[in-house]
Amino acid sequence: MKKMSPKFFIKIFIILMFLTSNINALNLTLTDFHNPAANHILDAEVVNDILIISGMLQGIEFYNIANPNQLDHLTNFTLSSGGGGGGGGGGGGGGGTKSNCVRAIDNYAYFTSSNGLYVVDISNPSNPQSLGSVSGTNNLNLENLDIYENILAVCAHEDGLLLYDISNPSSPQLSFTINTENAWAAAIRNNIIYIADQNFISIYNITNLSNPSFIRSIETSNLIKDIVVSESLLYVAIGTDGVNVYSISEDNFNSPLYLDNYNTGTMANRISIMDNYTLAVSDWEDIDVLEWDGFSFNQVGYKNTGNRTMAIATKENFIYSAEWASVQAFEYGDIEGPDIDLNTWELNYPYVGNGDSYSLSLDVINNGNELLSVIDNYTTNSEFLILNPLTTLEPGQMQTVEIIYSASNLNASGSYRIFSNDEDESQIICETNGNIDGANIGETAPDFELEYVANGSGSFKLSDHLGKVVVIAFFAPN
Repeated sequence: MKKMSPKFFIKIFIILMFLTSNINALNLTLTDFHNPAANHILDAEVVNDILIISGMLQGIEFYNIANPNQLDHLTNFTLSSGGGGGGGGGGGGGGGTKSNCVRAIDNYAYFTSSNGLYVVDISNPSNPQSLGSVSGTNNLNLENLDIYENILAVCAHEDGLLLYDISNPSSPQLSFTINTENAWAAAIRNNIIYIADQNFISIYNITNLSNPSFIRSIETSNLIKDIVVSESLLYVAIGTDGVNVYSISEDNFNSPLYLDNYNTGTMANRISIMDNYTLAVSDWEDIDVLEWDGFSFNQVGYKNTGNRTMAIATKENFIYSAEWASVQAFEYGDIEGPDIDLNTWELNYPYVGNGDSYSLSLDVINNGNELLSVIDNYTTNSEFLILNPLTTLEPGQMQTVEIIYSASNLNASGSYRIFSNDEDESQIICETNGNIDGANIGETAPDFELEYVANGSGSFKLSDHLGKVVVIAFFAPN
């Protein structure tokens, strides 16, 4: 019998891995979508069968997720109004109180806001009742929170980490303030608290809540956006550098051991644990599901949401994407049918002179277990031409679709639309944007001069800053 070479076994092993990964493809299936009254959404929290969505504008949304694949909207609520707006209802802008982050336990939710730390009775989630703000917090810039048993930790940026005793959950009592450079997030496990302070994990023993003791700090490669603890692992979201995972146990709570990093590709902002080894990540443009398998940290699920995913919450194998102005529910698990995904939902072309052309492309992949049949795909604006129209995709197969923009003297915007046999996303739209009236990528910026209305006097003139990088952010006044 002829002896087979090691290369032969390697090839078989690779092929088997490929076939197995397709047969057991894990991904996210869209199960529900809601456009709430709240927008500028910043956080999400699941407590029992209730999903709470915190919006900076137009209030806070409550959903019943007893059936986790459905977003059963209960009410819109504002911190200043004292009560809910009624089932499925209206609500206003919160009387100037803009909610930020939220954490909940049992019948109480705690919100950081523009006017301090608020306590809300959620025993009837269809009609939540604001119990008012906590004394001494209305002049603080508050961010993320965490709760462990009778301890509430509130991040207050340069004003430190506030530790509250919530033995009486309706009336938090301040026990201690830990000094920080910029407390952004925190996670508590047993008598240890992990504080995200700039690009350091600061670790304190809080056995004596009135006198925490500093243990050590661990430096990370980027500013920390979120930090969570599972049974034996510590996960840290570090923005454009992805997510770090550390080992912790009864023996090394004080000294987490770095295991690995996964770079999510955009900006890992918020994380939510699904089980000890698996977590969901809001990565700005998409959701990533990551898993520590005991040897390495890997991506095991992905969905480009098409919206700005600001925060994330989970219940069992369901993931709730809290987006700038929408909420989506996804189920993580085996995909029986086809599943279409795009690597981008926008093609933004640089400035192109009239009569000239420019080419951009997007990747389309079938992350499901059955053949993806393309019913139709086209652009809505004739100035955008598809060079290689999308065709049928086998499970795991990807096609790069190239679209050429040929400029004229008209505003050029439109979309590339794909219709397929994906049951939960039968139509997908990728925006196509060419030359528009105003400033285009690659053009010389038009000069302007504006009077200062805050943080300065006189005027700002763009041409006074030639040779410098200038970032201009426009916000609607509230």
